[in-house]
Amino acid sequence: MPTRAACLLLCLSLLPATGPATATDSAESLRFAIRWLFVPAGTAVLQQQPLADDRIRFRAETCSNRTIDLFYKVRDRITADGRREAQGYRAERYDFHLREGRHKADQVADFTTPGKVRFHDLQKNTEETFDIPVGTVDVLTAFFVTRELPLEVGREYRIPVFDKRKSYDVVVEVLRRESRDTILGRVDTVVIRPRMETEGIFKRTGDIYIWLTDDERHIPVYMESEVKIGRVIAELVERADSVPAGNSGRLACES
Repeated sequence: MPTRAACLLLCLSLLPATGPATATDSAESLRFAIRWLFVPAGTAVLQQQPLADDRIRFRAETCSNRTIDLFYKVRDRITADGRREAQGYRAERYDFHLREGRHKADQVADFTTPGKVRFHDLQKNTEETFDIPVGTVDVLTAFFVTRELPLEVGREYRIPVFDKRKSYDVVVEVLRRESRDTILGRVDTVVIRPRMETEGIFKRTGDIYIWLTDDERHIPVYMESEVKIGRVIAELVERADSVPAGNSGRLACES
């Protein structure tokens, strides 16, 4: 399914941040155009919004376009709340709401007790508690935290995450540097490949590659992944240093 490109934006995970605050200190909104092979498939939006008392909110949304809506409508939304502390970033709550065709999923992960996560499946009306390493984060939080790392070429970063009832370490490889034409102009980028045990929001059959600007902000400008048929690409088409106000309940990717 072409809209499976959302996994490019939501499947990353990395270590809790340490040291001085960088990429996650200011508001930011990123909009990506998604295409499957050469076919436009939809839009994805990533946002970060600082809140009071060193808290911060991350948000990711994916919407299929009107053509794809005719046979497989996608409206996915993830929100992650947490707090920056002296020892690094601490995840607090992860809200996952998926609408893909006839499939629905509504899940909440509560990280407020150190070393444990409470996982609620709202569709099944179930609750489970899992033991996790202290410092474990959700996958959306981890994507933003990734941007704070030095990302040295040739290095692998091991990271504890909790995703889909599973606690494990993700390995993120920093592969190379290369120049690329983007909406930001011709920029130097660093290419990373996260190796995950879970499938992310959409099932995928191959690796994910992500191009980040080779500077202190590490802005994601291009992503690609293999799916069962062909390749899915997400390309940055808009960036703002603010998060727009909500639009009467509509997802940001619908605007």
